Amino acid sequence: MAFWSEIVKLQQFLPQFQALYAQRFPIEVRHYLAEWIEQQPWSSIHINPANESLARNLLETMVSELQKVSSRMSYPVTRKLNEYAVALKKTFDQQPLELVNIMNCLLMQENQLFQELRQTHAGVPTVTLPTQPVLNTNSERIKQEDANVLQQLSLLNGLIKTIQMYRSAIQQMNEAPDQEQQQQLPQCYQSQHHLQQGNSPLPEYTKREEHVNQQKTTWDDHRRKRNYSILEAVRSLEQVQGLVLNMIQDWKRRLQLSGNGAYFEDNLGSLQEWCDKLAEMNCQIQQELGLISTQEDIASDQISGVPERLSSLLSNLVRSAFLVEKQPPQVLKTQSKFSSTVRFLLGLKLNAPTKPPVVKAIIITEQQARVMRQHGSIHNENTGEIMNNTSLLEFSNATKTTSASFRSMSLKKIKRSDRRGTESVTEEKFAVLFSSELSITGSEVKYHVQAISLPIVVIVHGSQDNNATATILWDNAFSEIERLPFHVPDRVSWSQMCETLNMKFMAEVQSTQGLCKEHFVFLAQKIFDEQSYSMEDFTNRMVSWSQFNKENLPGRTFTFWQWFDGVMELTKKHLKDYWNNGLILGFVSKQYANRLLNQRVNGTFLLRFSDSEIGGITIAWIDDTEKGGRQVFNVQPFTTKDLTIRSLGDRVRDIERLLHLYPSRPKDEAFKKYYTKEVKGKDGYLHAGVKTTVNGEQAQVVAQPMVPSPVSQSCVACTMPEMPGWSQVPCNPGNISYDKGDVAVNASISLPPSMILPTSQNEDFTNAVQGNHLVTSFGSENDMDVNFDDDQQFVRGVENIPVPSEFELNALLNTVDMSLMNSTEF
Repeated sequence: MAFWSEIVKLQQFLPQFQALYAQRFPIEVRHYLAEWIEQQPWSSIHINPANESLARNLLETMVSELQKVSSRMSYPVTRKLNEYAVALKKTFDQQPLELVNIMNCLLMQENQLFQELRQTHAGVPTVTLPTQPVLNTNSERIKQEDANVLQQLSLLNGLIKTIQMYRSAIQQMNEAPDQEQQQQLPQCYQSQHHLQQGNSPLPEYTKREEHVNQQKTTWDDHRRKRNYSILEAVRSLEQVQGLVLNMIQDWKRRLQLSGNGAYFEDNLGSLQEWCDKLAEMNCQIQQELGLISTQEDIASDQISGVPERLSSLLSNLVRSAFLVEKQPPQVLKTQSKFSSTVRFLLGLKLNAPTKPPVVKAIIITEQQARVMRQHGSIHNENTGEIMNNTSLLEFSNATKTTSASFRSMSLKKIKRSDRRGTESVTEEKFAVLFSSELSITGSEVKYHVQAISLPIVVIVHGSQDNNATATILWDNAFSEIERLPFHVPDRVSWSQMCETLNMKFMAEVQSTQGLCKEHFVFLAQKIFDEQSYSMEDFTNRMVSWSQFNKENLPGRTFTFWQWFDGVMELTKKHLKDYWNNGLILGFVSKQYANRLLNQRVNGTFLLRFSDSEIGGITIAWIDDTEKGGRQVFNVQPFTTKDLTIRSLGDRVRDIERLLHLYPSRPKDEAFKKYYTKEVKGKDGYLHAGVKTTVNGEQAQVVAQPMVPSPVSQSCVACTMPEMPGWSQVPCNPGNISYDKGDVAVNASISLPPSMILPTSQNEDFTNAVQGNHLVTSFGSENDMDVNFDDDQQFVRGVENIPVPSEFELNALLNTVDMSLMNSTEF
């Protein structure tokens, strides 16, 4: 049964689902194609131009299915569905991936709304959206390529057997004439004497001559067919080797994308098998060529150049089979240890009878990598020094692989090259070059093999890690397989950027919950500094590297990537479970949050990532104001430091004004499992804890009671805002001493002008305010002596000083009932 059929049963809630679809997608199409829609792999197709054909196929199938349904309906419905079919084709024909994105977001939001209704209303059944089939395009493509290679190798093997058959037949025919010639020598003399006498040839001679001519024709035919088969085998070998080498390049590209979080399926096992078969078949063809005698072969010109082609094929195969299996870290800090592994896919053919070959690693610049790409070698210019940079290329019986492992390399020093324009050190790319000398069984050639790592950014301090990661992210995402090292485009499409950000976010947070259309709209608003709420306005836009991580965001002191990376770091450390369970709306602007909350009842709140601070999450909620009306309030963002002290769940519980998580889920129901269990004090002590309250009306005040008391008093850190006209006065420059130790207190409090005594520094007031400073900290043994005359004038110190109001005095004496904001009770 389709999930949609359960939704339709909730008649009273259908308007909410209609609002969900609104102008984004025809809800009638969702209704009539419910089962088909829920069976499609929308969430498995990444928004990438490479997947456009898959998206187009889904679009065409959707239109076809809609037309089939319309043909079975009555006239009004038929006409409407046909109109929708035409509209869908017209809308998404140029951008089929947008259809995938819309359907994926709608289905997720539809399921989320259904679950919220189930939790807030009795009688709603427990139903979840059926899991969509996962379409792993890379996996399917790899399987298809393996099947294709296997078929091609089978055909090639058939051609080699044909060559061997002709060679055997020719060899037998070459041996047979010698025996016949000796047996028939007397008859030849008799026939020759008969001809000299002017007689006609003997019938036996004529028959034998015809037989010899026929044999010669057969020999020539076999030779031609053998040579033709050799040519066909070489062409077939070139073709199938081309497929395998492309698969190796594809493996390298997928390995690079996995650095950004893409799923990586390692198929080096099958690639090693194909490389072994290719090398073996190359040697078999060369052996057949070696058995051909060019002196007796009338068709030797047919196969001229074949030995050179086979040697070139084997050389390319050997060099391509030497690759970096485990990459060095792409952000590499000097003086830190790192590891890497190089693998040789032709290990079974490796000719190393005495000692395994040595593999050496050096670090090279981008310019050196380009020279190596063009000329096959580099200058001996010293770029940097890698310690422990040699290893043996050895065969493992356990894994049946041949590899060299570098387990404790470290980059001791690096030499920077001249940077281009405004390029920073975190944009400069290097690479580790691995090289060795190898010999292959059956070949006398010694091959110089090289394998270059993915681009590396070298840093010397952890503060450079963020910008270095941005350089690597851009390179991994947007580089081409066959490129001049390490060229990347300066501008990419926004759709490509969305896929990259989504992939990186899911990988870093280790979440299956990715970003949806609304999130991408907010990110586009941020990076393009535009306020449009339509994804279509950004779909065809291009985003530059400068916009990504060189130019600060408007009005900010950080770049787009620095902000996004901060969000990922915060979510990974403190918010992963909240995000995975759909409790964080996340990537929405303050204005969009206001729009959402203004449509909800008081106490409704949502969690969004701070727009103005790196690595912060804030709570926004709707409530009444003191002056009447309603307002959306935003709590100062919580950072990693804050959430380390007290978790997000506990902070949500602390703030009593928060009642319902947007749209209408009770707070305790959503966050209860994240609440920390209250801990009781031990050994007669009261438990000391931290509690978050939000009032926004008080700045921190720290004081002890100003009335002598024989009872030990507690210190309470309160909060109250700056008061207009009040002065900041230092409070207790030292520490307050308690039995449990010293507790640091805030440096100042706010006092009204009426309580600032502009006295001379020569006057001695033991417990009063002098020169805008509190002379002595307040304590149980030293009390402020405040005297009033009959005219309510402050008489100690300076005459005619206005008497503080009761509120002002109580504020100082800490007797006002204050809400505690991030307060700590000792």
